[in-house]
Amino acid sequence: MRGMGQMRGSMVLGGFAMLFALIGGLGFAGSASAQAREWRVTSGSRMQFVSDAPLERTTGVSSTMSGTVTIDPTNLAGAHGTVQVPISSIRTGSDLRDEHLRGDGWLDAGRFPNATLEITGVEGATALQPGQVTRVTLRGRFTVHGVAHDVSVSAQVRYMTASDELRAEGIQGDLIRAQATFNVNLPDHNVSVNPLVRLKISDTIRVNVTIRLVTG
Repeated sequence: MRGMGQMRGSMVLGGFAMLFALIGGLGFAGSASAQAREWRVTSGSRMQFVSDAPLERTTGVSSTMSGTVTIDPTNLAGAHGTVQVPISSIRTGSDLRDEHLRGDGWLDAGRFPNATLEITGVEGATALQPGQVTRVTLRGRFTVHGVAHDVSVSAQVRYMTASDELRAEGIQGDLIRAQATFNVNLPDHNVSVNPLVRLKISDTIRVNVTIRLVTG
């Protein structure tokens, strides 16, 4: 009888131990997921489009970027979000060229108003260290002219926690600044270069992105 009592006591204690372990594990998971925050695109962000054709090098720039990205700086695995720029905001230094760019024979801003970069994952690093630059690969999809294609983007990311220096710049919370470059093949997005300007506009456009994200 004494042996059976000891056995039942051990089972009860073991059950409590498992229950406490489960509760502790759930509590830890909850605190980790609480680190994931929504970061919004802020001023200083821009998207640059560069065409390097045989006769002409053309650069279009937009600083009218918007969007949000969900990031946990201590665990980058679940990072995701979307940033976009209006096609109508791109400026190339020529009003006539900008008009053609927005027209239905080119990027057709009337039907497809935005160029969009959707971030679906981050590889190459597991976390961001405050004050340091981290090299990562962003996985996602780039959409222009209504056609989306997967992209793999090499990026440099700097993470800064809230400080007097940031507050002096008008930034009340933390800051993440990411710089990335990738190529877009226009025919893949159903964009055809007019034969009259084929020597001035390249089929391959280099996209340079600077994204500034804040929490406050």
